[in-house]
Amino acid sequence: MNIEAFITKIRNLIADGTTLALADVYSPQLPQEKENICAVTLVGGNPQYNLCGSSHLEITFRVLVRGTTNDTTTRALVDDVYSALNLQNNITSGTNTIVNILASTTPIYVGKDENQRILYNITFRSIVE
Repeated sequence: MNIEAFITKIRNLIADGTTLALADVYSPQLPQEKENICAVTLVGGNPQYNLCGSSHLEITFRVLVRGTTNDTTTRALVDDVYSALNLQNNITSGTNTIVNILASTTPIYVGKDENQRILYNITFRSIVE
């Protein structure tokens, strides 16, 4: 498994698949000075084996989105990030294939940062071969 290629592919899917004013995509955390950004962080994963000797990975990751102080525009940005990843399938990532990406949660309000910018979290589950 090439984690670097996986994270880079997820970041690119978000950057290329969003239509609103997403400034940038980071990993693993958000820089303090920017808004309308998100960060991809691995949460966990499990290798799955079968009797034929083949395997796949089930990788869980989250996307933390920081918008602005305006919740209406932040929710629209979060929906855009959600749509950019949910139900994606058959994606090449290094020497692996991301079979699918499924949202495990809908966007969850996290709170506000020290500058009152609104944060949302979305958790995704992916199958990688």
